[in-house]
Amino acid sequence: MKLKIFENRLANGIITPLVAGVVLTILAPFGTDDFGLLSRSFYWIGLTVAGGLGAMSINALLNVIRPDASVLIRALVQSLGATLAVAPFVIGLQWDGGLFGNLLSLFYIWIIAIVISTIAELTARRSHTEPLPSIRPPLFDRLPPKFRDADLYAISSEDHYVRIHSAVGEHMLLMRLSDAEDLALPIIGLKPHRSWWVAENGVDEISKTDGKLQIKLKSGIIAPVSREGAKRVREAGWV
Repeated sequence: MKLKIFENRLANGIITPLVAGVVLTILAPFGTDDFGLLSRSFYWIGLTVAGGLGAMSINALLNVIRPDASVLIRALVQSLGATLAVAPFVIGLQWDGGLFGNLLSLFYIWIIAIVISTIAELTARRSHTEPLPSIRPPLFDRLPPKFRDADLYAISSEDHYVRIHSAVGEHMLLMRLSDAEDLALPIIGLKPHRSWWVAENGVDEISKTDGKLQIKLKSGIIAPVSREGAKRVREAGWV
């Protein structure tokens, strides 16, 4: 899970802007074809990476204020953060371009930032919806036959038992939640609450009510999210 989180952050904040910087260096838009190759590389790669860091910063704030924001809203907000991050560099490099020239340059940068932010956000969303591994978790061998080929949505703890939430219904097992969580590997999931483990594939939607996150499973069941659980949900990129 930690490796996946690290890869997602790189894709959103560094890798995608870096690739975009290389592409813009080759295309040399907006008159930068007058620059030498080295100068053009520093210009575009520097701007896109700085913009990526700005987008990451504003996205972290958006996760707190609007965790259920759509791809379009996230892309627009991130593009504004990226544009603000590179504005001092653009204005500094074109200080004699006049107010109109600076605003026009920033507008072009903003359009580019929208494209980059949209690609990065769609890439992140796609990585969160990859199909589950074909290896059947050991937990399934302890379930009745009809549950063994069904999608696992979540596991909740009830006294000395755990309740298995799946696409074909629910089933109780006598075991600890921590043991059930280990037996659910290699399915990707996390603990949003001390008494719950939720599979990423089992999430229907994540919403915010009265300032608190809650997870709605594909079965319609609502899984609670604690304060510490909310951090894990955000770090995993589920919102």
